[in-house]
Amino acid sequence: MEKFNKRLAVILMVGFVAATQTQVQALERIGIRASEDRAQFILKESGTPFFVKGFNYVRLRSAEGSSGGDHATFDADTRSTRAHYSPDRAEAMFSALEKAGYNTVRVFIIGRSKINPGIAGDYDSTKAFHEPYMENVLDFLRRATRHGIRVFPTFGDGGVPMNAHYRERLPGKGHNKNVFVLTKDGIAARVEHITSFLSYIKDREPSLLATLLGLQCQNEAYLRADQWPFTENEGSIVAANGKTYDLSRTDERQALMDEGYSHYHASIVAAVKAIDDEMLVAEGVFVPRAVGKDPKDHAGVWPGKTRDERYPPTLTTLGAGSLDFLDVHFYRTRKKEPADEAFRLNLASTGFFTPEMAEIRKEKPVILGEFGAFDHVEKTFGEAVDNMVRVRDLALDAGVNGMLYWTYDCFEQARLYHAASDWALFVHKMGDFERRAIAGETTSRIGELNR
Repeated sequence: MEKFNKRLAVILMVGFVAATQTQVQALERIGIRASEDRAQFILKESGTPFFVKGFNYVRLRSAEGSSGGDHATFDADTRSTRAHYSPDRAEAMFSALEKAGYNTVRVFIIGRSKINPGIAGDYDSTKAFHEPYMENVLDFLRRATRHGIRVFPTFGDGGVPMNAHYRERLPGKGHNKNVFVLTKDGIAARVEHITSFLSYIKDREPSLLATLLGLQCQNEAYLRADQWPFTENEGSIVAANGKTYDLSRTDERQALMDEGYSHYHASIVAAVKAIDDEMLVAEGVFVPRAVGKDPKDHAGVWPGKTRDERYPPTLTTLGAGSLDFLDVHFYRTRKKEPADEAFRLNLASTGFFTPEMAEIRKEKPVILGEFGAFDHVEKTFGEAVDNMVRVRDLALDAGVNGMLYWTYDCFEQARLYHAASDWALFVHKMGDFERRAIAGETTSRIGELNR
């Protein structure tokens, strides 16, 4: 009888957990309202404006005895690694964010290393995704939903999971990032990676789709000048869009990149909308100045022009395509350069202040998907927060549609200051990143502190 009662208790507990998983009330879907002034996010049912405000949530894990680390936020058990996902830590974060008035968390969907296989799972047996990893993602989405928090997944560094399903069918096993943007096979692999993630959520728990702010194709988009086809300085290439480009000409090399991104994003957007026509699609990008580039002086993606061989597309290039919204990243990396000057020069290098961008922003919101403070620039956490307050105000003055701080609590990444280092101080000074008019004055709104 005692064994029966224990077994019954286990059955009832399992049933209770299953019931609570299915009783999550869906959030309102996020949409976009165009405007002659500037597009904005809205809650689609009520029409209420939605300003994106929150944090990047990242867990890193290193090999034993090594420094640094790689993304392991949702890692589940595999044959060679142990799980790293922490539901309790995620729950504590969501609770703190809800109390302080934040509404969005950006996360990485990634699986690129043997230490942290992530969504790739076991190399030789996993197909499009490692299902236990995806179950951790669902758990995270349920928790976010209960706290009214949106989740913004970004698909890592623009590659595909490190497993045989993807890697064995790509030239060079997918280590040339340019292949994913400029070739049919590369684009097909990226489309499968992103849509398999979306389809799993839709099949398992469609109510959670509304929790997603959107899907981001890549954390920070770029092509490399030191990889094919840009290592060629003569001849031609037929790209995935069917057009032929002369690799000896600077203008055609640049067109290969710009038009290549347009076709790549159109392919992803069409595939995503075929699964969920309300899902928003975005791209993330760092600014050319961050890697020593000027779009005019360094046109053509020629190798050897600067020490860093990465070439990011400009916001104006991305905005001309089929994406729903854009995400640009800003970090002040030079100690002697004031925040105001760094913000102006960095954003200018990607076309942010141009008339062309003003037209794009009538249709497409722009968020500051990463901004943060390095410890070699700011001496203390307090100094870092003060400067980030200035960045917040610059971003608000520039009319961004949201901002996400790097990071909430990734203490594994010692080079940056993280909000949870002194949460009360951070919230007191930063508020929830919005402003409101009170008695004729513009002030920062301060959320309720996490007690």
